Amino acid sequence: MIIIGIDIGGTHFRIGAVEDGHMLKFEKVPTASVFCTSNAIEDLARKIRSFGEGIDYKAVSVGIPAALDRARKTVLQAPNLKFMERIPVVDGLSALLGVPVIAERDVTMGLCYDAAKYDLPQEGMICGIYFGTGVGNAILLDGKPWKGHNGVAGELGHIPVHGSTIPCGCGNIGCMECSAGGKYLAVLQKEKYPDTPIGKLFAVHAAEAPLVEFVDLMAQAVAAEVNILDPDALVIGGGVMNMEGFPKDLLKERIEARLRKPYPAESLEILFAEDEPDKSVVGAVRFALNQLKGEKEC
Repeated sequence: MIIIGIDIGGTHFRIGAVEDGHMLKFEKVPTASVFCTSNAIEDLARKIRSFGEGIDYKAVSVGIPAALDRARKTVLQAPNLKFMERIPVVDGLSALLGVPVIAERDVTMGLCYDAAKYDLPQEGMICGIYFGTGVGNAILLDGKPWKGHNGVAGELGHIPVHGSTIPCGCGNIGCMECSAGGKYLAVLQKEKYPDTPIGKLFAVHAAEAPLVEFVDLMAQAVAAEVNILDPDALVIGGGVMNMEGFPKDLLKERIEARLRKPYPAESLEILFAEDEPDKSVVGAVRFALNQLKGEKEC
């Protein structure tokens, strides 16, 4: 069965047709090039039809960087993609395309991929923290996404940072992703390192105070979740983590310094995941296959 998987990122839009684990077709384009009218559902359907022309796909699976309702049918809030807020993405797309549509948070799709790739245990708790445009967070409990009462569990990017007054797209002030996500890196580059391309920031300036402080905030976010949940496995990834020269050893050191002793500090193993271009697309398809089979696990 061919399924079209989609990863709607704050910067890039990835779409792929996958059959039996094999990528038949893949495309990566700027997100802004897909959503160009006032109707996000129609824009998305138009892109899927264009991409899927000549492909006999049976379902569509969409990963969205947003808070979704518990039923995973409607986008509640998307701080980095305001045009997607309050849209009935599942019912709307299914009506336009005539195939089943599955939606989930993009980070959950990515964690489903990583859990399979790195052969992580199905039982217990797996936490995935992905530093990209914002701070993405997914939690699997016995293989199932932990949704929370309203469907919005795992919003690590929106825990408060003491002393921060930076407005967040979610409506609050001083959220973690405003200080430890890719958007803030862009601010640092513009204000502190205008002569260094953003992709080279860590390669050139990793030992300097502004970037050391940035990494320390990343560590604070990770340690907060680990100290609360004591997971069986921890995956850290995302575009920021995979930038040239990113100091993974420093991040690990800062995380370990902030973990509760002796546990979880002494038993925690940190897995740094590669930022493969199609991982969330393949993860979306894997997630959809299990959902269509009636299996709720990744």
